[in-house]
Amino acid sequence: MVMRMPTLPYADMPPSPPPDGSSDGQPDRRAASAGAPQRLLVVQALCVQPLAAVLEESGYELLRAADGIAALDGLGARPRLVIMDMELPDLPGDGPLALLRRLTASGVPVLTLSRRQQPHRLSTLIEAGAAECLVKPVRMSDLLARIERLLRPGAVPGPAEPRRPMASMTVRERDGHCAWQTPQARALMAAYFPPPWSEHARLPPEVLAWLHREALRRRAGAAPSSLTVAPPAGARRQRLSFNLMAADDAVIGEGHWLMVLHEADEAASIARLASVLQLPTADAELLFGLLGPAPLDERARALGLAEASYRERLTALCERLSAAGPEEAATSARAALRGER
Repeated sequence: MVMRMPTLPYADMPPSPPPDGSSDGQPDRRAASAGAPQRLLVVQALCVQPLAAVLEESGYELLRAADGIAALDGLGARPRLVIMDMELPDLPGDGPLALLRRLTASGVPVLTLSRRQQPHRLSTLIEAGAAECLVKPVRMSDLLARIERLLRPGAVPGPAEPRRPMASMTVRERDGHCAWQTPQARALMAAYFPPPWSEHARLPPEVLAWLHREALRRRAGAAPSSLTVAPPAGARRQRLSFNLMAADDAVIGEGHWLMVLHEADEAASIARLASVLQLPTADAELLFGLLGPAPLDERARALGLAEASYRERLTALCERLSAAGPEEAATSARAALRGER
């Protein structure tokens, strides 16, 4: 039974189907009609009920979370899609945005619901990794259509093994000067950022601002977070993510950071490795590199590490995975990406 409350910010809630199961001339949106129901994680305040009721009536299996801790715990059940209402009273200020970034880092697509007057602009939500953004009041027919689209195979880039060369750069924290970058990093920066930034060895203002914030967070002992950038309007590309990695000062230079770039499919793979194998992001990045064709010295250089440091970290990673060596660790990684673990 669908609960109907006139003050709620959702419009045109679909009525219950006729008792005989016919569609009464309307298209049937029941997700479970062709097989097992697809699992959705709904992150929304407990006082708001009809959205979940409509989704359940449409045949979806629901996981419900009313706060950040429950939302992150819900990822362990491997939902196909997260629907996040940005109005979460228990998360004041930028708390909802921080939660959105952590949810999108898992590789699961996130559809957000927000009001026009909320401080989180749509561009900010997209940069944080949202796959779709809807503005309340939301027509339920529109919401169901977006959900169906996002759940189609291939609608959102999924986990993938490396198909592209590694993209990384060393940047000076003070001013964002790029002291060194791989050819792939140079190509990505040119594709995502218009001149003059693509023509100068310097970070664009938004990336530099994130670098400064993230550097302060790391020094304070905070967990790593990434920056996600939407492609330019009209560009047929995925979102681009930036991560800071610990590196050897002797390799990258004192006062510099090693920045790694990934498009959405590879970022989703690394997030999946971290989640399934319970690895820190840095170890998941190291493991992901084993799946590509680059030789050891090239992988070490791209991660800002001396070869000896790279071998030490690789040995520690293999021990953590109970793997006899890099090849066995890579086999575990492929199994995790295929959902076999």
